[in-house]
Amino acid sequence: MILQSIRQQLSSLRVGQKIGLGYALALGIAVSGTIAGFAFENHWQQMTEQRETHARNEVELLQRLQSRVLQARTHQQQLIPLAQYPEKFQDEYAHLVKHKAEIQEIWAELKAFVAKSMSLHGEEHQRAMPAFLQTYDQVPQLYSQEVERQVERIRKLNLASPTDVKQAQALLLAFTNSNLALEFDGISDDLVGLLDESYQELQEAAQSRRQAGEVAQIIMVASIVLSIAIAILLAILTSRAISQPIEALTDIARRSTEESNFDLQATVKQDDEIGTLAKSFNQLIQSVKQLLQEQQTANEQLETYSQTLESRVEERTQELNAKTTQLQQLLEELQRTQVQMVQSEKMSALGQMVAGVAHEINNPVNFIHGNLTYVQEYAHNLLGFVQLYQECYPDPVPAIQAEAEAFDLEFVQADLPKMLDSMKMGTDRIRQIVLSLRNFSRMDEADFKAVDLHEGIDSTLLILQHRLKDRAERPAIQVVREYGNLPLVECYPGQINQALMNILANAIDALEEANVKRTYQEIKQKPNQITIQTSIINSEWIKISIADNGMGMPEAVYKRIFDPFFTTKAVGKGTGMGMPISYQIVTEKHGGKLDCFSILGEGTEFIIQIPVRQQIRAAA
Repeated sequence: MILQSIRQQLSSLRVGQKIGLGYALALGIAVSGTIAGFAFENHWQQMTEQRETHARNEVELLQRLQSRVLQARTHQQQLIPLAQYPEKFQDEYAHLVKHKAEIQEIWAELKAFVAKSMSLHGEEHQRAMPAFLQTYDQVPQLYSQEVERQVERIRKLNLASPTDVKQAQALLLAFTNSNLALEFDGISDDLVGLLDESYQELQEAAQSRRQAGEVAQIIMVASIVLSIAIAILLAILTSRAISQPIEALTDIARRSTEESNFDLQATVKQDDEIGTLAKSFNQLIQSVKQLLQEQQTANEQLETYSQTLESRVEERTQELNAKTTQLQQLLEELQRTQVQMVQSEKMSALGQMVAGVAHEINNPVNFIHGNLTYVQEYAHNLLGFVQLYQECYPDPVPAIQAEAEAFDLEFVQADLPKMLDSMKMGTDRIRQIVLSLRNFSRMDEADFKAVDLHEGIDSTLLILQHRLKDRAERPAIQVVREYGNLPLVECYPGQINQALMNILANAIDALEEANVKRTYQEIKQKPNQITIQTSIINSEWIKISIADNGMGMPEAVYKRIFDPFFTTKAVGKGTGMGMPISYQIVTEKHGGKLDCFSILGEGTEFIIQIPVRQQIRAAA
C-alpha cells in the first residue's frame, strides 16, 4: 500500500520534479549524516583535546618536580664528601638552595593546577594527586629547614680540623639516613606512580579521540549508503515513468543516424518535458542537417590549419618535456632533503636521549663511587681495630668468642676488603660505559672539532657489545683492532660515529646471516671476525678499513649499496638508508671517500678516507 501510494504521488509530478525530489532526498540524508558525523567528531575531539592538554600539563609539572627533588637530594648527599673543602661545600650548598626554591615554586604550581582541575572536572579525575599533596605538603619545607639547620651547625665547626670535618660528615650522614630525608625521597617514588597514571590518562584520551573518528566515519558511511539506496529506488521508479516515451524517441534517433535520413520527425503526443524533448529533437535534426553542410566547408579550412597546429604542438611538447625533467630533478632533491631532515631529527633525538641517560646514571654512580673511598677507609679502620683488640686480648670472654664464631669473623676480615674492591671496580665500569655513551652522542659538538677517531670507534663497539658477545647459537664475534698512529682529525664527531655505527651494524648483520646455515661447532672452527684497521695515507688524509668474513655480496648488489632505499634485507628489518646516509656524511659533510669492496663467499670491506683538516677550517 505504501509503495503504491508513492507511485501515484510520483506519477502526478513532472519529470524534473521527480528527479529533483529523489536527488534532494538522497543528498539531504547524505549531508545530514555527514554533518552529524562531523559534529559528533568535533565535539568529542574538543573533549579529548581538553583531556590531553590537562594530562600533558600534569606530566610536565610532575616531571619538573621529580627532577628538582632528585637534584636536591643528590646535592645534599654530595655535601658529605665536600665537608673538608669549604669552598666546594658552599658552591654545592648554593645549588641545593636554588633547587629548594624551585621545588617550592613547582609545588605551588601543582597545588593550583590540582585545585583548578578539580573545579573543572570534579574529583573523579583527581584521586591520587590531592592525597599526594596532602601527604607531603609540609615535607619539602621541613626538609629545607632541617638542611639549613645542619649547614649552620657545620659552619660553626672548624673545617680545617680533621676531627671537625668527620663530625660534619657524621652530621650530614645522619641527616641523610633520617626519617625526614627518607620521607623526602618518598616524594620521588610516589611521583613515579603519578606519572604512570598521567601517561595512562594521556593514552586513554588519544584512544578516545581515535574512537570518536571511527564512530563519525560509521555515521557518515551509513548515511551515504542509505542515500544511495534511496537514490536507486527513486531512479527505478522514475525510469519506469519516463522510459517508454523516451524509447520511442530513441528509435527515431537511431533510424536517423543509421539511415542518415535527417528528414524524419518524432511524433509529439504530450506537452510535458518528453513532448518538449521531442520538439527539441526535431529542431536538432534540422540543425544537424544544416551543420553537415557547414562542416564540409569547415573541413577544408581545418586541413589548412592542421599543418600549422602540428608545428605548434611539437614546440609545446618540447617545452613540457623540459619542465618534466626539471620537476623530476626537484622531486629527487626533495626526497634527499626529506631523508636528511628525518635522519637529522632522529639522530638529534637519539643524542639527547643518550646524553640524558648518561647524565642521570652518572649522578648516582658518582655519589656511590665517591662514598666507596670513605667506606673502604672506615672498614679498614674497623678491621684494624678488631685486629688490635685480638692482639691485646687474645683470650676473649666466651660470649664474644661464640659471637665471633657465629658470623665467622676471620672470613669477614678477609672478604670485606675484596668485596669493597669489587664494588669499586663495578662503579669504574659503569663510569666508563657512561663516558662511552657521551663520546658516541657528542651532542655538544655541532661544529668541526679535532678528535681522536679511535675513541669514536671504541665507543661505537661498546654500544654494539650486546650484539658481539657470545650467544647460545654462536660464539662471540671477534673484533680485531689494528690501529695506526692517527693524528687528531677535524670532523663532526657525532656524524662520523653514526657512519661507523651503520657500517659495523651491517657487518654484524652480514655475519649473522652467514651463520643461519652453520652449526655452533662450524662457527667455532671458523669464527666470525670483524677487522678494523686505521692508517695514515699521507700528511693530509687518513684511512679507516672495516672488513668482515661473512658471505659477501655479488657485484650487482654492492655496486648499488649506496643507492637510497636499496636493501636486500627482509621487510621490516631494513630501510635502505643506512649506507646512503653514511656515504653522504663521509663525502658531502667531510669531503672524504667511502668505498665498498666485496667478494661473494669471502666477505665485505668498507674503506673510509677522510682529510685530516677540513677545507672550510683551513681557508679560515
